[in-house]
Amino acid sequence: MEVGWRLSEEGGFEQDNLWRLNDRLGYLYFQYFERSTPYGRVPLMDKINGLAQRYPGLMSLRSVDLSPASWMAVAWYPIYHIPMGRTIKDLSTCFLTYHTLSSSFQDMDIDDDIESPERKRKEGESISLPPFGLATYKMQGNVWVSGNCGRDQERLVSLLSVADSWLKQLRVQHHDFNYFTGIRRG
Repeated sequence: MEVGWRLSEEGGFEQDNLWRLNDRLGYLYFQYFERSTPYGRVPLMDKINGLAQRYPGLMSLRSVDLSPASWMAVAWYPIYHIPMGRTIKDLSTCFLTYHTLSSSFQDMDIDDDIESPERKRKEGESISLPPFGLATYKMQGNVWVSGNCGRDQERLVSLLSVADSWLKQLRVQHHDFNYFTGIRRG
């Protein structure tokens, strides 16, 4: 898990000593980059609860308090293979998804035309964090893309490009992104 939380200049707390001003992006409140090996990482909520001991705002900040530059990345690794008929090579794909934490982009879901059960939940029961960027590792074959006249592949390329641009714009060297995309920086 990687997280960068910024407070917008309009909202948030008054404890300026906790943040430093960074141009138009707001004050950096918290930044964490996981360096553990993938299978050595603790569950997401355990990590957040531990970090919240030092950064209590992690549990109290609202999405409207956050700058549009606030984000998190989640690495998804397979733990077992379903269905058993597929080859392990096809199902060992790993995904790295990027999500904004600010409500500024909340209404920009690109799949708005699809009505899903999650969308029908009562307001306040859940929050949707659709990915704005994606990187894959060990993605081989066509198990994860339906063909769809090449649109699935185009979407994967687009999401990878957006993730790359996002990291460059924020001047972030993201270890997991570099690993997933095969970039070796010394």
